[in-house]
Amino acid sequence: MFIIDKDSSALTTGVWTEFQGAEFKIRHVSNLEFQRTVLRLQQPYRRKIENSTLDPKISKRIVCQAMAEHVLVDWKNVGSKQGNAVPYSPEVACTALVGNEDLREFVSAFSTELDNFIKEESVELGNDS
Repeated sequence: MFIIDKDSSALTTGVWTEFQGAEFKIRHVSNLEFQRTVLRLQQPYRRKIENSTLDPKISKRIVCQAMAEHVLVDWKNVGSKQGNAVPYSPEVACTALVGNEDLREFVSAFSTELDNFIKEESVELGNDS
């Protein structure tokens, strides 16, 4: 049965997932904070966006900043090249997303796949389906 008024908290609070030996807490890309932040960050570039003349580096930076603030919201077991643990912060996450294409693509793909969040809710509710 399809439940029309089910709790979809996993979409907004995020779920933990593993990637390359680390754990990442990711929210669904549909969350309003992410969408509002993208629009706010794009505002100074509106004319260039409308004319399709915005530098792709700026566009990538905007999306990564919004993702770091509202999609990728925490991590565990993330370290620097020197082997030091790196605590999560939106600023560090933005730098990681801009500079690491594999991480950016993983977070982007995971955050758009609704099943990643529905399965989490089923487990939380004690359902195995």
